[in-house]
Amino acid sequence: MPPELTRDRKRPSAASLLQRVPAGWASALGWLAFVLVAAVLLTAQQWVDMARQWLTVSAYQHILFVPPIIAWLVWNRREVLAGMSPQAWWPGVALVVPALFIWLIGSLTSLDIVAQAGAVLILQTATIALLGPRVGAVLLFPLAFAAFLVPFGEEIVPPLQMLTADMVIALTHLSGIEAEIDGVFIDTPAGLFEVAAACAGVQFVVAMVTLGVLAAKVGMERWSRRIALMALCVIVPILANGVRAWAIVAIAQYVGAERAGGVDHIVYGWLFFAIVVALVLAIAWRWFDRDPEAEGRAAARLADDPLVVALDKMPARAVTLAPLLVAAIVLFGLWGGLAHATGAPPQALQAPDIAGWTQVEQREPVRWQPEGAGARSRMHAIYRDGAGHEVDLYLAEYGAIGDPTATGEGAVPPDSPWREVGPVSAPANMLGTEIMAYGTQRRLAWTSYVGDGSATSDPLHFRLAGLGKRLFLRPEPRWLVIVSADATSGGAGRDALDRFHADAKGPEKLVASAVSR
Repeated sequence: MPPELTRDRKRPSAASLLQRVPAGWASALGWLAFVLVAAVLLTAQQWVDMARQWLTVSAYQHILFVPPIIAWLVWNRREVLAGMSPQAWWPGVALVVPALFIWLIGSLTSLDIVAQAGAVLILQTATIALLGPRVGAVLLFPLAFAAFLVPFGEEIVPPLQMLTADMVIALTHLSGIEAEIDGVFIDTPAGLFEVAAACAGVQFVVAMVTLGVLAAKVGMERWSRRIALMALCVIVPILANGVRAWAIVAIAQYVGAERAGGVDHIVYGWLFFAIVVALVLAIAWRWFDRDPEAEGRAAARLADDPLVVALDKMPARAVTLAPLLVAAIVLFGLWGGLAHATGAPPQALQAPDIAGWTQVEQREPVRWQPEGAGARSRMHAIYRDGAGHEVDLYLAEYGAIGDPTATGEGAVPPDSPWREVGPVSAPANMLGTEIMAYGTQRRLAWTSYVGDGSATSDPLHFRLAGLGKRLFLRPEPRWLVIVSADATSGGAGRDALDRFHADAKGPEKLVASAVSR
């Protein structure tokens, strides 16, 4: 081979590739990187938490594919973007500031999904602000797809658990197996089975929705086909997961629960997900009517949309707008830091005196006790009435950062044999739950959240109630109150809780008495 041809085959260096970037794009991307780095530093805690979930929680491991998909979507628009000139946009500030507020509110209220959504939204809106509405319109789908970086789906786990349990018991009866259902527990001749949170199938639903949105946008033009595909991406994983859970119960009748569980761990991972994906794509294959490359070229039409053209006013210089956005990011960071740092010191808790009840010593080992990992102060006392009935009282005090409504802070201790069976009735401003351990031990637990002298059983209402004071750097202590009684022997536990609640005069009074002693 001639030497001159050998020299021509050398790969271009990184420097030469950068030199090919138009000067307007190089400057705009440099300032955008400056703002994005500041935003990531501000929201570092949220990005670390999200990354931890991507890597360790099976329901969210599909998110690891989202960043390269976004990169491919942008690359798919390279020809369109090459013919455009980015232009910073003053109205973009009106997009970035609300995104910062969303992050701040989520951070102060311990609503992780809101804070994480705010962290992603800051990057999305800053991109539009520094590249302009026309470039932002071309990048609309890649930017919108970044929303899937936020781990979501935990909110639908309880209803999916109940739906899966209903499907399992129905299929179990149809297959001639005797079984009884109690909440998410199914009792069969082979043993007691629990439709746990990990078995609800939320990971498959969320992953399929993510895949469905990508496939519908890139491979389909008709909205009717897109809607049909999204329906399949929701319905098929739910039904398939119900069949999978039933199959484990059915297999256990012949090989035993332990060996059936081993099969479940083999089947329930990526193999099952691959089967679900193949099934959905097989059904929807004939609906695909667009080449993926065409989707990128079609984005050019958005830049000339009349609405986008009307919005493309008030241009700014990136050298001016970028430092302004970074200043706003720094100010919100200081605001959030001060809000978290202020507050009253921890308050010591002592078991309150309850008329008609006597405090008794804890027995070892402790039968039941919430963890309260985020609490600053905790108190667990056992009370007994004249008839010998016992009630457990658990109080925990939280500062500006702690959240009594967080997962693992309530009546079901994490990493313990206790599981939630289902809701039960409770007095006003208390949330009733029945919990069970080892298939035989049962308890009733009434939970209430107390703040600023008032009680509620609604976690969202409680989180938002004190937001104003936290925003103005005057946070109040918050409390978790749980009263619980043994329910293994029938209705005696419920009667004991009713009497204890009446004698204690409600959760607000319990907190006031525990602090004032």
